[in-house]
Amino acid sequence: MGIDALRGTSSTAPAGGTSGVVPGDGLGKEAFLKLLVAQLENQDPLAPVDGTVFVSQLATLSQVEQSLAQSAKLDLISLQLTGIASNEAVSLIGKSVTVHGTTIAFDGASASGFAVRLDGAAAHVTVTLRDASGNPVRTLELGAQSAGPLAVEWDGRDDAGKLVPAGSYKVEVAARDEQDSPVGVSQDVTGVVIGVSFEKGYPEIILASGATAPISDLVRVDEPPPVRR
Repeated sequence: MGIDALRGTSSTAPAGGTSGVVPGDGLGKEAFLKLLVAQLENQDPLAPVDGTVFVSQLATLSQVEQSLAQSAKLDLISLQLTGIASNEAVSLIGKSVTVHGTTIAFDGASASGFAVRLDGAAAHVTVTLRDASGNPVRTLELGAQSAGPLAVEWDGRDDAGKLVPAGSYKVEVAARDEQDSPVGVSQDVTGVVIGVSFEKGYPEIILASGATAPISDLVRVDEPPPVRR
């Protein structure tokens, strides 16, 4: 009787103990050893298991042990890396960061900075800022711009020249080339980190504007400006 024949009937755990079976379809060390012993006990004395086959089965047992040890080490490494990433994310609280995003904050006096990156030269670049309800409050015509990073400044005023209420505003950037074809745009926003969320299983930094971004979207970290007295 071979191990393959016993495998389908030997994965049930005994009462009050553990089977040694790895979750899923794989066999653990103890279950594999039990099957090997059962094979030896039930073999035909007149036709014992070939020595080559027996050695091969022992080698398979060794591979099972190595696989279990490697899985345990990988789980430990993954846990350690998660802990390191969490600690790094928490250390960002209170610092000014730049992340890929589309939301900026306005405190009633000055807006958080933001920038865009154009994938190619643009003949026309238009920036639209919208309030929490999606209503446009300001449109900025930036004209022709070369490819690469582009800093955008907003004074916190609407199209009529009045200061808008403090709050979060969404930035929309549209760029088109000389042939009126769209130009690719990526956006970055800057703000102070006020918290970190782990609800999604990975660290997400929370900016004062209310915007959130995974730590993988981090572009730059700066020390906060000194407080003026």
